[in-house]
Parts: sequence; structure tokens; C-alpha cells
Amino acid sequence: MSVLPIARPPWRPVPATFLLLLGLGLPWAIFGSLLWAVLRPGGLAWDAPLLLYWHRHATPVLDRLAVFLTIIGNTGPMVGTALLVLLELLWRGQGRRAWVFLLSVGGSMVLTQVIKFWVMRPRPALWASLRPEHTYSFPSGHAMDTAAVAAALCFLAWRHRSQWWVWALAPLFSLAVGWARMYLGVHHPSDVLAGWSSAVGWVVLAQAVASPEMQVLFLGVGRPPSRGALRAD
Repeated sequence: MSVLPIARPPWRPVPATFLLLLGLGLPWAIFGSLLWAVLRPGGLAWDAPLLLYWHRHATPVLDRLAVFLTIIGNTGPMVGTALLVLLELLWRGQGRRAWVFLLSVGGSMVLTQVIKFWVMRPRPALWASLRPEHTYSFPSGHAMDTAAVAAALCFLAWRHRSQWWVWALAPLFSLAVGWARMYLGVHHPSDVLAGWSSAVGWVVLAQAVASPEMQVLFLGVGRPPSRGALRAD
């Protein structure tokens, strides 16, 4: 059974200004403020207290859960998930949606590495982590990759009422992985929040620029695609 059935709900216009502010302005404003704070001497005062809070409440069960979420939320599994969705879209003949999905997720993953090597923020070193990391810290790659996949999946599912579970589970998974990175002490909370916000901002930007459906929704240009176009691009 296909995981991405095609539906035909009626087109409902949404205020473009509100969507642009919410989908683009807010995530990039959050990311920009975090970046500015991280680059300042002293960083963010709330990073260490939040990490220490989770460390004080550590338990063996939470240890195992955090390690498990870290493993399945790593770049490899996220690339594998994205490839499966991409192949599904191509098999359905939805080449345009496959391209936009690739731009959304792949572009975010590339952006993660660019920002990391530009900022070069060290990892937190408040205690010996169960799964230590030795690369740069800002933004969290786990948070950014899972948020990009989640946001891109939500865009694929937004027209299909039967796919409400994607909107519920995909963001929840990304939130859980972000928590795990903080719990393990390998990312500052600001790293995780920056990863989430930049991924969402990038995916929304990619969708608004490259997807004809989203150009109508976000920018108010063009016209809703026909049923034939939805079926086979």
C-alpha cells in the first residue's frame, strides 16, 4: 500500500502574508538571534543550566531512550528515509514533487555542514557523555536533519486528510531527537533550537520557491495545479 496517496481536496486560499511571516520570518528570526548570541563572547546564559537540569534527572531508562533516538535520528537513517520517500514519488510519476522534496531535505543537510564549519562552536563539556561527539556543535545536525525530513513530509501530506498522522508523528520525532541530544550533553539547547528553526525556514523557502502548489499558497502567484498535473506532474 502506498504511503502517499493522491487526494483532491478543494483549493482554499490562505493569507500569503501570514504564511510567509509564520513559515519564513519566524524560523529565520529565531535562527538569526541564536547565531548572533552564539557568536558573542559568553554565549547564551541558559544553555548550561538546561543541560545540567536534564543531567540531574538522568535515569538508566532515559539513557537508553536517548541513545536509541540518537541512533535512528542520525544522518544515515534520515538520508535513507528521504531516499525511500523520493523513490516513492518517482515511482508514482511525481517528478516535480520529488525534486522539491530533494531540494528541501538535501539542501538543509548541506546547509547544516556549511553553518557548522563557519561558526565552529565547540561541543559542551559539562560531563562525560554516553555517546561523545567530536565535530562542531552549532547547529545540531540531528535536530536539523530530522526537522527537515519532518517538514518536507508535512508538505507532502498537507493536502491529504488521511495523512494527519504525519503532522503528528514527524514533528514529535524531531522534538524527541533534539531532546536526546541535549540529554546526552553533546549539544547546547541553542544548537538544537537553531537546527529546528533553520531546517523549517529552509524547507519553507524551498517549497515557496520551487513548488507550484506552494507558490500559490505562499506567494499568491500562479494558479492551483490541475488534477492531471497532481496525478503525473
